[in-house]
Amino acid sequence: MPKTIWENTEDAASGRSGASPTDGGSGRQALARLHRWQTGRRLLGLFGVLVAVAFALAIARMIMGDAPPLPITGERAVDLPADALAGLPPEERMRLLRPMLDRPAVFKRVYGGHPADLCAAISGLGVPMSDWKPDPFVAGFWYCASELVVLGRTAPDGRHATLFVNLRGQSETSLNTVRIKLNAENPATVSRARASLLRVLDAVGARYGWPWPEGVQQAVADNRAATFEQYGMTVSILPEDPDLTGDLPGVVRVNVIVEFPVVDLVAPAEIFAPFAWEAERAGERRRNRPVGGANPQTPDTRGVSGREGE
Repeated sequence: MPKTIWENTEDAASGRSGASPTDGGSGRQALARLHRWQTGRRLLGLFGVLVAVAFALAIARMIMGDAPPLPITGERAVDLPADALAGLPPEERMRLLRPMLDRPAVFKRVYGGHPADLCAAISGLGVPMSDWKPDPFVAGFWYCASELVVLGRTAPDGRHATLFVNLRGQSETSLNTVRIKLNAENPATVSRARASLLRVLDAVGARYGWPWPEGVQQAVADNRAATFEQYGMTVSILPEDPDLTGDLPGVVRVNVIVEFPVVDLVAPAEIFAPFAWEAERAGERRRNRPVGGANPQTPDTRGVSGREGE
């Protein structure tokens, strides 16, 4: 009776392995075990891929804010505070959480002229100023100051308005502070005295090269305390309290103080001098430049006589 295909296959496998025909049952069991192992490995790999995808999705949701963060358990949860800034004062907390810089960078304008010129300009307004000279009380500082100028007429009881101007700088060429002091004791001349103060202030602004911040003149006219800041410069209007000075109604005493910024990053002109190789190249260009006033309309005839000096 002929053998079936399965039996022929078993015989061939038995012959290759050296097993007897009676080992056919063992071969089928081995193949079944191999099949189960391969199937289990495929399922395990598929399960690993699903776990990795689920973990990646959870991380993505945490980053995007769609899911709450993973819970922290154990000692680590006790060590971390609920709010790292909870122990700070409210002012510091607000400063750190502000969506802007605490000290944003701004351009600053410094007084570019010589202070002696401003002293002379104020003298030209009728407020005699001293020379710009070293301060005898503060080493290294310079100053110029006016005389106590009487403004307008004097009242029958002797009251009048006076103006005093003082300029100070931390060196001979720098101007840091301008102080204008007005004492208007005669109510009849207050408006004229204020106008004189504003003329001096305008002279400083003209030398400074730009108008004062809006509201400075109105604060002076209203005798109102105010501070204005612009491009690093500060203008302070500081009226004196009549309750402290014991003045009668209508008396005005006010200080106007202009403070220019001190900028340490202003580079001196010397550092912009050309490098050595630039100077040499410039010298070569000068040596190669035609001399004698030659131009395209006038032919150069220096070489006619054979001597350049003729």
